[in-house]
Amino acid sequence: MKTDVDVLIAGAGMAGVVAAIAAARNGASTLLVDRAIFLGGNATGGLLGNFLTFHNLKGEQICDGISQEIVDACIELGGAFPENRGHLHNAYGNTYSVTPIDPEVLKLVTQKLCVEAGVRLMLGSFMVGPVADGETIQGIRVVNKSGEQQLLAKVVIDASGDADIVAKAGGAFQMGDDAGKTMSISLLARMGNVDLDRHLQYVKERPDQFMLGEDPYIGKTRQEVASELTDWKDFPMVTGYYEAVKEAQAKGEFHGSRERILFSVMPTPGVVIVNSTSMLGYNPVDAQSMTQAALEGREQTFAVAKFFQKYVPGFEASFVLDSASALGVRESRRIVGVDTLRTDDCLAGKKSDQDVGRGAHCLDVHEPSGKIYHKHIRDGESYGMSYWTLVPQKLNNLLVAGRCLSSERYANGSARNQAHIQAMGQAAGTAAAMCVERSITPREVDVATLRERLQEQGAVV
Repeated sequence: MKTDVDVLIAGAGMAGVVAAIAAARNGASTLLVDRAIFLGGNATGGLLGNFLTFHNLKGEQICDGISQEIVDACIELGGAFPENRGHLHNAYGNTYSVTPIDPEVLKLVTQKLCVEAGVRLMLGSFMVGPVADGETIQGIRVVNKSGEQQLLAKVVIDASGDADIVAKAGGAFQMGDDAGKTMSISLLARMGNVDLDRHLQYVKERPDQFMLGEDPYIGKTRQEVASELTDWKDFPMVTGYYEAVKEAQAKGEFHGSRERILFSVMPTPGVVIVNSTSMLGYNPVDAQSMTQAALEGREQTFAVAKFFQKYVPGFEASFVLDSASALGVRESRRIVGVDTLRTDDCLAGKKSDQDVGRGAHCLDVHEPSGKIYHKHIRDGESYGMSYWTLVPQKLNNLLVAGRCLSSERYANGSARNQAHIQAMGQAAGTAAAMCVERSITPREVDVATLRERLQEQGAVV
């Protein structure tokens, strides 16, 4: 069986969702394919729980458009905070803002926006590989309950997160550090019955145990930041408990792969999402390796929950609501593109007239050793993401969107975050629709025209 459309998006994580909405709104017949039976990828199945980040450290909104529409729709259904367009100021200081999102509400919102835009959905479908004529990508092959199918398109967007289509088509890519090792993998979980007021009181008593005002641009000590906290929503992403983690590790009560814990608040009172597991040494594109990572992650989840109940004030009566149905993979393949997002350019806040989105999250790399390193963008600024980082160097009729963009490793540690990949998705989907309407290839897109269209549709370029 064959299906023929204008634009085909492989992968329905948030980059793919936004790409599909953008392509359909710009007049292209659009098909969005994913192996899950819901949309959103790590943001939903992975229980990520927040979008990072819509602002630079100066407080300027650097991501808007379809991404903000999604947040607005979540607010209407009670799945995001109503204050400040859904964005909470982040006392942690690795970013200016955190945008907590209820994963279940997000599943419905993304579905509704795709259907309203005219996107055709094909869920429960596993991608087998590309349909190609030499270096020209004509579509993909999938397997689902109907059997194997060929899905043909004028333009394909690889939003798989792992650059699966690029890799299987023979496109060049990089992965991991110089030895090929990738960042740690996490399995997130929701915990309920948390007393966040009690927890905030402890933060104010022991600010030395928490990361507060991390970016030097903020210019405040931990004590100064803590003194300004008046509500638990002022500290929506909590990381710390250094002494407690060391004590628990010495007693064999906490795994040895992290030096601190992290959790994020949710719009639902008393519910948080815990991101404190850490699985090291696994290959994100190897099935058996990921199976073992999942098994280890499930074991760690309940040990982490016991740590919270014993050591974290406000969590004494808490319990695990659920754990993620997808592993939190931070790093996988990065394509070799026409241009590359470079670490030094990110740190310098470099921008150009080829940019189709902006990023502002700190450069966040969880090394294979378990160490977490952050590098910060100078002067609280943002950097530009060039259209050409989404275009593979050799393959034709193909774009990418998401963490698999062409980027250096530390640069990818920033660009992989949710608001940024959604900006890439809007750019890639819009560019793909332009290719269809003008009978051109992604390499022939006029970036100035693309930028104008993106701005007209609310994006920040």
